[in-house]
Amino acid sequence: MTNARQLIDRTKAHLAEMDGAIRGHRFVVAIEQGQVDRDALHHFCGSQYQMWKTNSTAVSMARFENHPYREVFLTPPEVEAGAAREIALLAQRLGMDSTALEQFEPTAEAFGYAAYKAWLICYGSAAEMACARALNLSAWGYNCGKISHGLQSHYGLTADETHFFDGFSGLRELENKAVTVIDADLQNGINPVMITRAARLMQSYETMYWDAMARQAGL
Repeated sequence: MTNARQLIDRTKAHLAEMDGAIRGHRFVVAIEQGQVDRDALHHFCGSQYQMWKTNSTAVSMARFENHPYREVFLTPPEVEAGAAREIALLAQRLGMDSTALEQFEPTAEAFGYAAYKAWLICYGSAAEMACARALNLSAWGYNCGKISHGLQSHYGLTADETHFFDGFSGLRELENKAVTVIDADLQNGINPVMITRAARLMQSYETMYWDAMARQAGL
């Protein structure tokens, strides 16, 4: 029988090319080099703001609040609570006013990640959530660190104004706790194919999001 560590390692190997493409995405590289104009950055801010307003963490709390490894499923409160506010601050600093932010219409490609995450929270097993979240946050947090550095280096922002990104880039590794969650579900008969599928789809929607940002930036 496959154990959780073997499953995660196999899934990471299977998704290695996709993970590398996310971490080296042309949109993130362009921000690092100061080559994304502010209108495209407004699109990024608006998309993130509308995604965070879905508040899928509330649903996750309802399902997993009493789980012994609940931190595998939940964004840390200090990150979640301030996310929309920090995105609003970032948008304002980049010249996007509050009305434009509230009325922003995200594209389907940009919003797909949030929609799939909400679906997974409602209908996925604990193991599916744990594997997908652990692998996805590693890539997302890596990109957040690069974007924060680029905004400070080329767009005149301060560390306080990029705190949204720094909160994610500083998230501690969840993989070891995910192993425990996945092992328990495997012993309860969860199909390992479904666990790998959840991670693949999450990374696919992550890729779709960055591709949508790149198209908006003309990259």
